[in-house]
Amino acid sequence: MKKNIKTGIVLLALSTLTMTSCQKFLDVNTNPNVAQSATLKTLLPAAQLYVGTAVGVEMQVYGSFWAQYWTQNPGASQFHFLDQYAPGQDQFSTSWTNLYTAEENFYQLYKLADSQKSKQYMAIALLMQAYTFQVITDAWGDVPFKKALKAQYSDGNIVNPKYDSQLVVYNGILAYIDSANKLLSATDPVTPGSDDLIYGGVMNQWKKFSNTLKLKVYLRMSKVNPAAAQAGIAALYATSPAFIDAGDDAFIGYGYNSANKNPLYADEVGLGSVQNLIGSKTCIDSMNSNNDPRLNVFYEMASATSTFVGITQGNYQATPPYGTYSIPSTYVAGDAQAGGSTKAPVNLMTSYESLFLQAEASARGYANPGMDSSLFYKAITANFNYYSTQLTTATGTPTSTLLSTYLTGGGYWTTYPSTGTLIQKLRFIGTQKWFAMCGNQGFESWSECRRTGYPDFLIYSKSSIIGNSFPKRFLYPTSESTTNSSYPGLAPLTSKVWWDLL
Repeated sequence: MKKNIKTGIVLLALSTLTMTSCQKFLDVNTNPNVAQSATLKTLLPAAQLYVGTAVGVEMQVYGSFWAQYWTQNPGASQFHFLDQYAPGQDQFSTSWTNLYTAEENFYQLYKLADSQKSKQYMAIALLMQAYTFQVITDAWGDVPFKKALKAQYSDGNIVNPKYDSQLVVYNGILAYIDSANKLLSATDPVTPGSDDLIYGGVMNQWKKFSNTLKLKVYLRMSKVNPAAAQAGIAALYATSPAFIDAGDDAFIGYGYNSANKNPLYADEVGLGSVQNLIGSKTCIDSMNSNNDPRLNVFYEMASATSTFVGITQGNYQATPPYGTYSIPSTYVAGDAQAGGSTKAPVNLMTSYESLFLQAEASARGYANPGMDSSLFYKAITANFNYYSTQLTTATGTPTSTLLSTYLTGGGYWTTYPSTGTLIQKLRFIGTQKWFAMCGNQGFESWSECRRTGYPDFLIYSKSSIIGNSFPKRFLYPTSESTTNSSYPGLAPLTSKVWWDLL
C-alpha cells in the first residue's frame, strides 16, 4: 500500500497510516519490510477513515465551539484559542492534511478501479471526492482543486498546485456527482462490501447519498447564485430522486475494539483524558427553554444539581465548582473520561439533515412547494429516532412519548410558521437543524450558521480578541504558506467564504 501522496508539498505514505481506527484494516500478516501493493479493498477504507478523522476531531471540535454547542472547561486550557477566536495556522494543519490525503487516496482508488473495470468503486470514489472537496472548500474558501492530486510523475508532477475559486470547486463537485451517477447501477465482477465503512457496498444507499449531497450543494449556493441553485434543484427533482432517510445515515462507526476508538475520544485519551469540553450556555439554555429531551443525549447532567447547565461561551475565566455544569455526552464522544465515548459514530450526512434540506427547498419554492411544514416535522422526528435507543436509555421513557410531548408541549421552536414568510420559515428550519446537529455534526452546523444566519441568538465569545465578530473560515495551514509557491496569501479568520453573504 506504499504510495506517495503529495498535495502542495505534503508527503505521506498510506503504509504509515497512524490513525488507531485504521488498524482493523491494516493489521495484516505480511512482511513489514516489503512494500505492499494497494488494492481496492484497502484504499477505500483507509481513505474513508482519513475523512472520519478530519471531520470527527478538529472539524467537530472547532465547529462545535463556533456553533456554540461547546466551550472551554474552566478547569483546563486546551481550546482557549477557539473561544478567543485566535487560532494559528498550525491549528488547521492536521485536518487539511487528512482531507487532502483522503482525496489523494480516492483519486488513486478511482484510477485503480477504472483499470479493473470496477464501476461501483469508481462511483464511490467520485462521491467521496465530491463530499470531501465540499468540506475543504467550505472550510478554507479557495483551495487547490484542478491541479491538486497531480504530484506523481505519471500525473504531471505538479507539486505547487494553484488555488481555484469556490465557484470552480463547486462546479467540479457537481461534475463528480454527475459522473458517479452514471456508474452507480453497474454490475461488476469485484464489488465493495465490508471494506466500504459507510454503506457496506449497498449502491442504492450511495445513490441516496448522491442525491442528498447534490441538494446540499445547490442550497449552499442559494444566495450567491440563486438562479443556478433553483434550476439545479428543479432538474434534480425531475428525476424523482430518493434522498437519505431513516437507515440511510452516512456515518463511520467505531468501538469495535480497543484499537478502533472514535477519533475524538482517542484524541482525548491521548491528552490524558482531561475534560476540556464543556456545554455552552447558548445551546443548553435554548434547549431547556423548550423542554427539549435531546439534552439527555447531547449532554450530561451537572452532577451537583441533576440539571443541565452550561457556561457562557468563552467565559473560561469563571471558576464554578466542578459538577455544577454539564459536559458533552458519550453519545457525541465528548466525555473524555467515560469509555462509552469510544463508540460514538462520526456523521457525514444524516437523515435529519436530508429532511431539513428538503424542507428548505420546499420553503423556497424550488421543489415540492407546500410540503415544508411536513418535512420540518419529519426532520425533527428523524433526529429523535436516530438517537432513539440513547434517549430511552437516558430517560427511561419511550422515544415516541418524548417526541409527542416535545411537539405538543408548546415550545417556541416546535411551532412551525406554515403560513409565515420565507424568512420566518428559514429561521425555524435553521434553528431546529442546529438543535439536531448538536455535537454530532459540528462542522456542518457551523457552516449552516454562516450560510443562513440561524440561529440568530448566538453571542460573541466572552474571550474574543477580535471584538464583535464571528469566525468565518479556517486559516490555511503553515505548510501551504511555506512550501506551495502558488499560495495566495493568508485570508483572515473573519473573511467570508464565497457563499456567505450575511
